[in-house]
Amino acid sequence: MQLSLKTNLRLGLGLSLILLILSSLASYVSINNLIKNAELVSQSNEIMNGLDNAISTLKDAETGQRGYLLTGNKVFLEPYIGASERVNALYNTIKEKTLENVFHQKKIDELKEILDSRLNIIEKTIKVKENGATVSEGYLLDGKVYMDKVRQIINDMQTEERRLLAARTTELNAFAGYTPVLIVFAALLSLLITLFFYRKVSKDFNQRIKLQKELQDANEETANRIQIIQTIAAQISKGDYSIRMDDESKDSLGSLAGSLNAMAESLHYSFNLLEDKEWLQTGVAKLNDKMVGEKDLPTLANDMLDLLVEHTKSHVAALYVLDEDKYLHLTGSYALERHLKEPVVALGEGLIGQCLESRELMVLEGIEATDLTISYASGQTKPKTIVAFPILRDGLMVGVIELGTLNTYPPRKLEFLRSVSNNIGVAIHVAQNRKKLQEFLEETQAQAEELQAQHTELEGLNAELEAQTQKIQASEEELRVQQEELLHTNQELEERSSLLEEKNQTIQERNIEIQQKAEQLELSTKYKSEFLANMSHELRTPLNSILLLSKLMADNEELAKEYTEYAEVIQSSGQGLLTLIDEILDLSKIEAGKMKLEIEEVNIDAIARNLRALFNPIAKDKNLNFEINIADNLPKTMVTDKMRLDQILKNLLSNAFKFTAKGKVSLSLATDRSYKTIIFKVKDTGIGIAEDKLSLVFQAFQQADGTTRRKFGGTGLGLSISKELAKLLGGEIKLKSTEGLGSEFTLSIPINYGDNAEYLEQQNQFELEQAVLAEKAKELNERFTVNHIPNDIEDDRNNILPDDKVILIIEDDTAFAKTLLDFTRKRNYKGIVAVRGDAGIEMANAFNPLAILLDIQLPIKDGWEVMEELKANPNTRPIPVHIMSSLAVKKESLLKGAVDFINKPVALEHMKQIFEKLEEALSRHPKKVLIVEENEQHAKALSYFLSNSNIQTLVVRNVNESIDALQQKEVDCVILDMGVPDKTAYQTLETIKKSNGLENLPIIVFTGKSLSKGEESRIKQYADSIVIKTAHSYQRILDEAGLFLHLIEEKGKQSKEIPEHLGGLHQVLKNKTVLVADDDVRNIFSLTKALEQHNMRVLSATDGKEALRVLEENPKVDVVLMDMMMPELDGYQTTSTIREMPKYKQLPILAVTAKAMMGDREKCIAAGASDYISKPVDIDQLISLLRVWLYDKV
Repeated sequence: MQLSLKTNLRLGLGLSLILLILSSLASYVSINNLIKNAELVSQSNEIMNGLDNAISTLKDAETGQRGYLLTGNKVFLEPYIGASERVNALYNTIKEKTLENVFHQKKIDELKEILDSRLNIIEKTIKVKENGATVSEGYLLDGKVYMDKVRQIINDMQTEERRLLAARTTELNAFAGYTPVLIVFAALLSLLITLFFYRKVSKDFNQRIKLQKELQDANEETANRIQIIQTIAAQISKGDYSIRMDDESKDSLGSLAGSLNAMAESLHYSFNLLEDKEWLQTGVAKLNDKMVGEKDLPTLANDMLDLLVEHTKSHVAALYVLDEDKYLHLTGSYALERHLKEPVVALGEGLIGQCLESRELMVLEGIEATDLTISYASGQTKPKTIVAFPILRDGLMVGVIELGTLNTYPPRKLEFLRSVSNNIGVAIHVAQNRKKLQEFLEETQAQAEELQAQHTELEGLNAELEAQTQKIQASEEELRVQQEELLHTNQELEERSSLLEEKNQTIQERNIEIQQKAEQLELSTKYKSEFLANMSHELRTPLNSILLLSKLMADNEELAKEYTEYAEVIQSSGQGLLTLIDEILDLSKIEAGKMKLEIEEVNIDAIARNLRALFNPIAKDKNLNFEINIADNLPKTMVTDKMRLDQILKNLLSNAFKFTAKGKVSLSLATDRSYKTIIFKVKDTGIGIAEDKLSLVFQAFQQADGTTRRKFGGTGLGLSISKELAKLLGGEIKLKSTEGLGSEFTLSIPINYGDNAEYLEQQNQFELEQAVLAEKAKELNERFTVNHIPNDIEDDRNNILPDDKVILIIEDDTAFAKTLLDFTRKRNYKGIVAVRGDAGIEMANAFNPLAILLDIQLPIKDGWEVMEELKANPNTRPIPVHIMSSLAVKKESLLKGAVDFINKPVALEHMKQIFEKLEEALSRHPKKVLIVEENEQHAKALSYFLSNSNIQTLVVRNVNESIDALQQKEVDCVILDMGVPDKTAYQTLETIKKSNGLENLPIIVFTGKSLSKGEESRIKQYADSIVIKTAHSYQRILDEAGLFLHLIEEKGKQSKEIPEHLGGLHQVLKNKTVLVADDDVRNIFSLTKALEQHNMRVLSATDGKEALRVLEENPKVDVVLMDMMMPELDGYQTTSTIREMPKYKQLPILAVTAKAMMGDREKCIAAGASDYISKPVDIDQLISLLRVWLYDKV
């Protein structure tokens, strides 16, 4: 029986729905049974654990009793104290959970009585001992009897519970086996029913679609034919009578199409006749318009040809006019090539001559070869049709017009040419008559003008003759006077030439003298620089030993505190002496023009605040008033070198405080009238300066009081350097002083150092970014603690086994915390919840979770405090932390070391993303770090130490390569080795941070230079961390990388295994041999002591020759420390000699020099040194450098 589509759908869906309901009911019943049995199994486990805990508590009480009885020390009673309460609590718990079990209820009551008796015996023995009496053996035997009974009862209860547990487990397994079978059977049956009815419904549906498509095709065909008929009718109504309809069908629409075609053909014929007549009349009217006006014959001919060509769609044309000599002359042409323009044609000659003679229009069609061509820009072509027609005027011959076209001339165009022949003849005749009349008129005018010109010419000749006579007389007089003046001028020129030669000789001699003096001055400057460099070397060499040994003594914990303080004083004095040497070199660099400025936008208020903070303690110590006055109209910023400006102001204020015993010191800041200069005035009430000594204070090594009895110390360099620095900054220092009353120094500095608009724009952008960062930092530093402390949430903390995966949730929103806890459990984790920040830290330390979900706004301690303490603790630092908050602090969270951040409220689908991010951080695959470093050896060393911690590395040399590497390969962190912060370094950082997809990539800057606050602030715009190169810098790099890479230690492992071919930091220098070449034995001694602390073997040499000899005797030297200034054979020559020996081509040689002049490093490297370090040697930097060059020899 064929059922309808609706019936099939009802049957299929009804049966499927019934099966679904039945399977759902069965599943519900099975699952309820599973849950009930699971609860009973869990209850059995809890009862057995409670029994174990009860006997364990009793054992602890006995242990405490025995310890006390044996020793009498109450410390042993700690396990006993509170045992009764714990036993009672366990008894209540077990009794509550076994209410339905009669056997357990009976046994638990017996157990309670025995436990109480046993605890009473313990209490009595303790009291006997406290009273000083001896405990009888009977008490102890009674205790043993009760203890055995306790064990027996607990064993019986556990045996019963194990039996129940086994039965429940069997029942649970049975239900677990039936349920899947039932569900699978129901699903298969539903699938078969669905497939059966799907095929029936699909078949009915396909038949319906087929019938519907046939009806639709017929309808579309009819609609298309009607549309075509409507289109043809519309075209005819618009004037298109050539359109026809091709419809051969024999129906009514076919008959209508035939009628439309007949009507269109009739209309087409009528309108063509009208169109031809209108076209002919229009052409004649346009030609008449062209012929109107007074035109010469060639112009008229060209105008007529232009119109004829345009109207007849021709492509080439020529007009010949019959002249009085009975020849046809070419008068006008259109697109006719020059070599084809035959100027004269005889009557009867050629097509043109025959046309005029026969007075008939002639047409040539299908032409295959002719001289006539049609030219265009890219070539030529031949016309297919030529027509020539005579020009007649009242039957008289006037001329011939020849036209050519690429097409053919239809009859209406030939008719047009015949009709205009007479009009053209009349126009040409009129033009010929006008030409003759013009010629007669011009001839008459020419004759009159010629007579007038002859008369004027005669008058001019007479006047000219008279003027020439007068000029000749005047010229003779003028020549005589000029001859006398020339004689006098020649005499003066000869005298001046002699004087000029003498002056030139004098100038040349003076130029030679100036050149010689300039060379002497240059030589003097060179000698001065060499002297200062050598002086620096001679001072730094002993200073190097002082600083090294004093640091070793200060760091030696075995020395007495008094001697450690002595060493610190020596260290401080040495640093002061080093500062003095640097001042001398600063002055030398300024005078030599080698001082480099770092121009930046400087906050003036910040300068004033820093100076106030620096000098307020000095003012209080000397009981002086210290004032800083800032004008109201002072700008907020200025463009200059902040470090140099600070140096000048500190020098001026230091002098003011040094020479002022009472009164006050003031600093005022204002602008000049032009508002282009800032004026700093330092005024004091000190001893003042005598007028005759004012000129000395700015000279190097000069003071107002330079005697040996002077009261105030100092080198006299401070003001000299300040004055030169002020000049470098485009300003000046002026001094006014009265002896006994005080001094006033005025420093004038331009507000803008130069007018570089691009630079100012960059600095404004920098200031804006700094303000944003400061605001972010301010927000970050705010604490987000809340006052309300919610109740604790029941979690999994009591059910955690050693191998469980634990997630810590720190969240004060209990509803959200419960949601996270449920989701955590669904992901097969154990969850623990802290509703306070301080509790979260304690739980992190206690449970060591795999990951942490952290809120920002928390009670007691907020999320930022929690994050800081977690990352500061080595045990919790590697734990991945995912921050969730309603605050928009994603960037700050990532900078703090979070794996990710998500805004609240968190949707359920986002929770999956949170756990995926945490699981990605927990994965054990090696992390990858990109190292950007130009020095290959330094890059290899850094890569080596990172590989010890299972971190893969990729090394590139410049920013372009780094961008390509970051875009092509997956990188987790970037380490940028920055030698000296400069424009290129900042551009590198900016390029990486602005690249698409790299905005949140962690960047660690690794530099060997101590950074100023400005440099550090600017770098931190882009970098997440800055590490200065020291002896421990590689460990610091690893710590910072670990923070951003979230390196996880395996549980249970105390230390990470290091591959055999790799070594730790402490192993790199162990048992290595170093050759120290230095002409100062003090340096050798101090370096030897420092290096021996790192288990290095030290060889020494006092000059280059000895160094070569020692090296030859000890070929297994691992590294050389080479002083570059030594007697006989200096470090440069010695290094070059070593490099010439093939076996020492790869030997690391570290150049050590006290010269702090520009170009020293390049000179050392050119001589063959591997690397460079300046005196006084910083032992931490030296150790770091040695590790760089010796890491691969472990």
